[in-house]
Amino acid sequence: MELDFTEKIKSNASLWENIRKKKERIKRGSPEKMRKPGQKGAPTKEQIERAKGEAMTPAEKKKFMRLEKEVSIKDFIKKYGEEKGKAIYYATLTKMAKAKCK
Repeated sequence: MELDFTEKIKSNASLWENIRKKKERIKRGSPEKMRKPGQKGAPTKEQIERAKGEAMTPAEKKKFMRLEKEVSIKDFIKKYGEEKGKAIYYATLTKMAKAKCK
């Protein structure tokens, strides 16, 4: 079972999604330019390496699904609102699943 939260986390686009969108805007004629490595605002090597490791292992997915049953989303929605609460909820569970599997 592959977990997909693209609909649930619209506001928290990944590094790769942001790069893809910027390249599309440039292709359509935007005056923007891609930043060179080391320039202010360009992703660092650490950010790129962290983005490469975004996929969860099967063990992490299993832990995530278990945490999803244990942790209530209602508190997150109550504290942060509907959209942002869901995004924070899934980000928190993902971080917890990855931390426990290491």
